[in-house]
Amino acid sequence: MRGALSAIAWLLAVVLIALGAAGLVGVVDAPRDGDTDPALTAAGDALLTPLLDDAEAELRIVASDVEDLSAAARRALAALSGSKLDDVEAAVAQGDLLVTAVRERTLGVAADLRAMPIISTPTAEVELSAEVRARHAQLTEAAGAADDLDPSWTRLTASSLAASRLSAVLEAHVTAVATAAERGRSADYDAALRALDEADLALAGARELRDLLVSTVEVTTLDEWLDRSEAYNVALRTLYEALRDVGGRVTNAVRAAIAAEEAARAKLPPDARGMVIIMADIGRGGMNGAVIAIEEARGRLIEVLDEGP
Repeated sequence: MRGALSAIAWLLAVVLIALGAAGLVGVVDAPRDGDTDPALTAAGDALLTPLLDDAEAELRIVASDVEDLSAAARRALAALSGSKLDDVEAAVAQGDLLVTAVRERTLGVAADLRAMPIISTPTAEVELSAEVRARHAQLTEAAGAADDLDPSWTRLTASSLAASRLSAVLEAHVTAVATAAERGRSADYDAALRALDEADLALAGARELRDLLVSTVEVTTLDEWLDRSEAYNVALRTLYEALRDVGGRVTNAVRAAIAAEEAARAKLPPDARGMVIIMADIGRGGMNGAVIAIEEARGRLIEVLDEGP
């Protein structure tokens, strides 16, 4: 009997040791950080996966729009280089629509991602698999990849349209001064002065456009051109006023005005072609940076979407 009891006790001891060892193994092999029990995460994963699929589909549309925006930016740059101002404005108008669409869609996706259940709760690591949580983080990053598009496109728009309008304004200035000179040669000094009024208005408009460009491009050459043109307008106006006041007679005041007009004219460029080229360079200077920034945003978006969670 004692032998039987000893055998039973020994068996119980073995069983207890085995159970204890099993518990120890369970502790040693407990899930590591980030690992979850599929049985616990199945319901949460099933809930979030279709929502994440929808968010990714929306961001794929964003990626396509950003690619189209990049193409529009390159078209605007090429058109400005060729002085095709209508094409510049058409490309910018298309880009404006694309930027608005991208902004609205990414804001919507970001809001949807923030509102998804479980993901922001303290139990997310238990209720959601590491893969689902990583995918949510990946899509959130992708939604933010287009954040820089608005300022980049604004810079491109300001540079391209300002440079386009500036070229037109400068041509209007040259035309007005030429008209003033023609009227002056005909001794119609009042008409010449009215033409100079139009030239002054053109210069004022050019300075306003210059102020739009100064934050993104170098305007030193433009400033010098505007200053010299303004000085010439003043000298020509002084000459015509002097001639008008003395009925076209040559007086000392007229001689001084003629000398001042000749000196100011000598500082002008021979024609407007050089200024138009400079304006195109200014436009490209501001636009190149914007085109590069848009390309970088597109690259980040595609990279984040295509890398696995």
